[in-house]
Amino acid sequence: MARPSNFEPDQVAEELLQTFWRRGYARTAIADLTAATKLLPGSLYGAFGNKEAMFRIAVARYQAYLRSAVRVPTRGVAGLLDLLDAVVRITVEDPERRGCLVINAIPEAASYSAETRQLLQDDLCGSQRIIRKRLLEAQRESGVRVDVDALAATLFSAIVGIRVLGRAGQTPAQLQAVADGAKLLVERYFARSRNP
Repeated sequence: MARPSNFEPDQVAEELLQTFWRRGYARTAIADLTAATKLLPGSLYGAFGNKEAMFRIAVARYQAYLRSAVRVPTRGVAGLLDLLDAVVRITVEDPERRGCLVINAIPEAASYSAETRQLLQDDLCGSQRIIRKRLLEAQRESGVRVDVDALAATLFSAIVGIRVLGRAGQTPAQLQAVADGAKLLVERYFARSRNP
């Protein structure tokens, strides 16, 4: 059961992520984590801290995965449209349909420490900043002024919806329809602003 003392921390962190993502924080017991990592409880605690500290490691790893998975080379309006398609793609390509680790964790947030709650909030804010950045790029590139806050909130809600509905088992076509509706809104918003 026990791993050698020279275990690879990066691999253990990946196993922590996969376990929390599959089971959720509350349903994950230390026994699940020791089984996944092949470390004895004392070794696991000694290397990574308590269960909540392990969860924060998993969240940080998930954030890095997600940033890479939805990174698109385009900017502005095209970047937003590609981002929405990328969210659908990563949701559909997950055979377990686990959804978003951060969004899944929110209902349990009252039981977390302030540090963990802040980490989750920072993740949500980071996602919204990416959307705002693309909208501001679109404004500069097009010369069209739009209500960035309103559009950013709507697009963020669409992304959250895609992740939640994906976890609920909605079909790829249904998830793409959510993305397409948000994309249409962006395109029409800019077109309408350009041609009042």
